[in-house]
Amino acid sequence: MKCHFVAALMALYGGAVAVQAQTAPAGGAKPPVAGAKGDPSGEDLNVPGLTDDITLTKKDEPVVTIDDTSLLGLIAKGGWTMWILGAFSLGVIGLAIYGFIDLRPQNFHPEVLSRELLSRMEHGDFAGVVERVQQDESTLGHMTSAMAAHIAEVGYSTEDNEFLKGLMAEAGVRHNRFRVRLVNYFSVLAQAAPMVGLLGTVSGMIKAFGQLGKSGMGDPSELANHIAEALITTASGLIIALPAIFFYFFFRDRLEELVATCEDRGASMLVRLRRAAYSVADEVATEPGSEDVPVPA
Repeated sequence: MKCHFVAALMALYGGAVAVQAQTAPAGGAKPPVAGAKGDPSGEDLNVPGLTDDITLTKKDEPVVTIDDTSLLGLIAKGGWTMWILGAFSLGVIGLAIYGFIDLRPQNFHPEVLSRELLSRMEHGDFAGVVERVQQDESTLGHMTSAMAAHIAEVGYSTEDNEFLKGLMAEAGVRHNRFRVRLVNYFSVLAQAAPMVGLLGTVSGMIKAFGQLGKSGMGDPSELANHIAEALITTASGLIIALPAIFFYFFFRDRLEELVATCEDRGASMLVRLRRAAYSVADEVATEPGSEDVPVPA
């Protein structure tokens, strides 16, 4: 009886092992997941990308990338010195716009003002000249104001022409002092931009050699970024300096030419004034009883 019971248990165990061997996947594969494709007992859920080996991962977020060859990419690679160079470039652009707007003939020697002042000078109307130039902000107006104020105060003599020319030149320098300073800023930016670019080059090379010292070659992309920083800043500094040098000489010569024209107009006024003085002296000398009237020297 006991032998029959043991034999029955052995038979049941053997049958269970046989059933398990038949139902298990061949080659030690994992059983199909319930609800996945190929599972006869589950429902096909038609889930895209669902396979036998399921790995739950976080959905990748979109990453915004910047093209390395674009302007923003070059600025990003250039490092912190690019912000300084960017401010320099804005300064050059702003000064250039100001120069083209302000350094024009109508802001220095307006034609209408020149004709009116010549006419009043010829007639000896110094009070009218002073009153007229007080309403004008041009360089010629300020120069003529200084001359007319001196004549109205101490009188006019042809011997004072050289002194009056110097007086007008000083007034022109004072009036254009701010303009000269702004033009000189082009020179400052032209010299400072390459220096800042060189500073960025040194910074990039320090980082590159620091990367080599820590881990040898390491990640080649990191080393390339440091070298790119060194080269981009130098190129950016030169790109800013070249137009700054051009604008410096261009606006400096333009300012000097406009001021020289104002001085020529002032000299023309003195010539007209001298002629008027001689004309008045001749008229007085021809009158009866005017033998003792002095003639201007």
